[in-house]
Amino acid sequence: MDARLISVAEELLTNPRDVKRPTMREIAAAAGVAPGAAYRHFDSQDDLFFAVITHLFADLESHLFAAASESKGFRDTARAIAQAYVAWGMNNPGGYQLIFEVTDDEELLKSGKRPGLSMLEQIEKMISPRLRLPKKGAARVTALWVALHGLVSLRIHKTGMPWQTTIEQDVDTLLKALLRP
Repeated sequence: MDARLISVAEELLTNPRDVKRPTMREIAAAAGVAPGAAYRHFDSQDDLFFAVITHLFADLESHLFAAASESKGFRDTARAIAQAYVAWGMNNPGGYQLIFEVTDDEELLKSGKRPGLSMLEQIEKMISPRLRLPKKGAARVTALWVALHGLVSLRIHKTGMPWQTTIEQDVDTLLKALLRP
């Protein structure tokens, strides 16, 4: 019986599922406005959700590009962007999870309006010209993002882990491995 319960629980717990979004009524109540007020500003819950995602990506991107603007040289720029990305994720864990760990909405993808898609392209333009392998620039930037995401996600979720290194040291290790010319 234990094995059957474990098996069924595992199956139910490991099935991907959407995060339950708050209703417009719940949002209006938390904002201290009448339930219909939210609909005067947003046609639907999806429109409000899109506005939140757009705002979070804009905030993240402003942090990344501010860090890059203060740096000099390829390695310094790459490090500044990576450190800013990790810092933003650690300082905004709920927002980070919302924009990077919630499954993309199919309708939003079909519309082509998904915010944040240009972020990797912009970062690639800042980093890849100096890699001497322009065709691999996009792949390296994507690999860096994947690695940084893993770092942020693990640090957000595994708070009891006895980390042997600082998050800054982890970023430097990733950069050294992924961005060698």
